Amino acid sequence: MGSQGSTRVGRHAAAFLGVVVVLVAAAALVAGGGAAGTRNVTIYSVATGVQYINTADDRARGHVNNPLDPETAKLAPKNTDKGKGPFAGDVAIYALNLYSTVGLKKRTGSAVYTCYFNYDQHALCKAYFKLGGGNTLVASGPVDFKNSTFTIVVTGGTNDYLGVRGELKAVAGQKSSKVGFRLLG
Repeated sequence: MGSQGSTRVGRHAAAFLGVVVVLVAAAALVAGGGAAGTRNVTIYSVATGVQYINTADDRARGHVNNPLDPETAKLAPKNTDKGKGPFAGDVAIYALNLYSTVGLKKRTGSAVYTCYFNYDQHALCKAYFKLGGGNTLVASGPVDFKNSTFTIVVTGGTNDYLGVRGELKAVAGQKSSKVGFRLLG
């Protein structure tokens, strides 16, 4: 029984080692698959128009006529609307042309950013990119308009970008903004 017991232990150890090797290999494939599933797309955008919705009249009306009781209304943030806007509640819609190179020679699509401002020139923006071949990408997230760089989350797309997730990083330049997408899926 002594040699049978050691043979049985040896078989269990070999089986265990085999399972570990398979798990390590599977983890390497998954990790490698994630890296292989990453796509980087870079485009350049040029603003072509902006529609700005100033809601100062709504803010003033809200201080007088609102559904909150006087005690709750006291909790409203103090905002003087002095200085440089946009202010809380304002909305800006930016239209952009998209290009495949920094030279801005070949137009590859268009984009629209809709930004809902809160305080201190911060906004929640939704971006829709219409690219060639009927492809679209959608992204959203917070943007600080006092900075020339922002990163927001890619939440989906269509056609070649169906089911993608990732991030969009925009960096303002002299003539255009560089928009880099890091896409997963």
